[in-house]
Amino acid sequence: MANSTSQEEYHPIHLARSDGKGYPNLDHHALNLKEDQDIQQLERWEVIIAGHLAHQLAPKEEKRQFKLAGFPRGYELRCAIRKDGGRDYYMYGHPYGPKSTYRTPGDFVLHLIWLASDSPDHSHCSCDLCTKMVEANKQRLSQNTVTESQPQPQPQNAVSSSSIVPAQFAQAQILAQAQQHSAQPTQGVMSGPPLCPGTTHYTNVFRAGEMVWYKHQAWRLGLILAIQPKPNNLTPNKTDHDYAFLLAPLGHEMLKQQNVTKDVMDMRPFLTFSVPDVSFPELQDKSYPDINWKVFAQQKANESKPEKMSQQMQAVGLDASKMAARYINDSFSTFNKLREEVAPDGQSTVQTYTGLYLGAEMIHLKDAIRVAESANQPAVSDSGPNTTLVMIVSTIDIVKPFSAAAIESAPLHLRFRGNLYRLMRYAAKPPHPLILAPPETLAPALAEEAAVRNQIERDKSMRWGWELAQQDAERAETEVLGRFYVTHKLLGIIDRDRFQEQVNAGIVQGAQSYLNNRSHSGWGRYIGRKDSRAVSVGAAVLTPFQAPEGMVED
Repeated sequence: MANSTSQEEYHPIHLARSDGKGYPNLDHHALNLKEDQDIQQLERWEVIIAGHLAHQLAPKEEKRQFKLAGFPRGYELRCAIRKDGGRDYYMYGHPYGPKSTYRTPGDFVLHLIWLASDSPDHSHCSCDLCTKMVEANKQRLSQNTVTESQPQPQPQNAVSSSSIVPAQFAQAQILAQAQQHSAQPTQGVMSGPPLCPGTTHYTNVFRAGEMVWYKHQAWRLGLILAIQPKPNNLTPNKTDHDYAFLLAPLGHEMLKQQNVTKDVMDMRPFLTFSVPDVSFPELQDKSYPDINWKVFAQQKANESKPEKMSQQMQAVGLDASKMAARYINDSFSTFNKLREEVAPDGQSTVQTYTGLYLGAEMIHLKDAIRVAESANQPAVSDSGPNTTLVMIVSTIDIVKPFSAAAIESAPLHLRFRGNLYRLMRYAAKPPHPLILAPPETLAPALAEEAAVRNQIERDKSMRWGWELAQQDAERAETEVLGRFYVTHKLLGIIDRDRFQEQVNAGIVQGAQSYLNNRSHSGWGRYIGRKDSRAVSVGAAVLTPFQAPEGMVED
């Protein structure tokens, strides 16, 4: 087959989306492109798969022949050499694990049809490996129980005490309309690039690997290990309410705190509360890794009367969770590297990534983030003290110096680039002096925020839109305040009653006023880059965090 076809006879099919893991040290042998049988089988897989894709997805009138331009990133065809010299071929890379393989092109193409869709949900894939993985995850979720009590956090100043009490779950009409709007791909951005691994929708609140507060008797801190659709829910473009969240309680692995499964109404983003102070004076001014928690816990157990030992151990666990949260908040880790190149000055390398965990949150390209004024760039005009500047992230870079001396003094420089916007209420009838960004050019979060506000706005002579404040701006790590959350989705979780009151009045207070900035929630010591999210979290959880399928940490 390798000698009977040529590239000119086939039109290439490119698959940009992938959930492949790119596992190291796989079984069997990598293909040898000097071996005729390997070449023939590689082309056979590419032609058969492309033919299936064209048959399923191309218009009926399409008559051209197709060939896969390459396997999705993280997938690799390998061969096993039998004792008789024959060769068997296996496709590796599925997120179910390094031992999970596809035996035939027909088996693999079922998965590629799902990758060609815009669904982020593996339960929508009909391949055998996804079916097994989804079922295994469901069993893992159902086996976890709640056993640990939680600390009471301090609400950040912008939130009244009533906002930390879960509101009634009654579905307000405006929320239903807003969710319908966000689920409809009427703006081009809604059906845009593939979802980032670990996310469930472009504008949903919670993401895998993020640090959150959750409710059980009181509020405590946890890490999202996994997100699974609720059973028998076939709604496309699901909101956070349609998922179950597997959380690992923060503290220390020695405490043996079991994972818990929570509904979104019992959860809050990390930045909605401030972390309380520790209760033990000897932990003041110390960082999480400074403490030998096993020794500390044993010491406190020996000091306690038997009847108070359980209470003392709970206090140790609560302080461990607070200190772990602050430590994680001050660190970051990157994933899915796009490229690495020498900087124009020749003194450093620039590593560019698809996304990263920045403190408590996941941030990725095309995300909307809250940023501060920059000390190194001109001030954005007309940005008053109550203006929220929002960046649509176009580039995530790490600048790493070559010299050892420079690395010692300033090891890394994390920077974000993108256009800056601010939300404006303006007279609907022109002319008006604003430079408004067309809705179809906005990222999903910004487009949805403006659309829902215009739906709520009582004065129909006024409109909401996003003004372009600055093009190609740059912000350092310390100038990123946190993710931008769409108002109706965040307030629909943390304070539905208050949001409904605002809807009835036709005036909505932005969700960002309910949030801390990242710098307000840490320990104040720079921790910096870690090798992965699991390394950042360390021994603070019993179950180590595993990166979502399609995420390659670096």
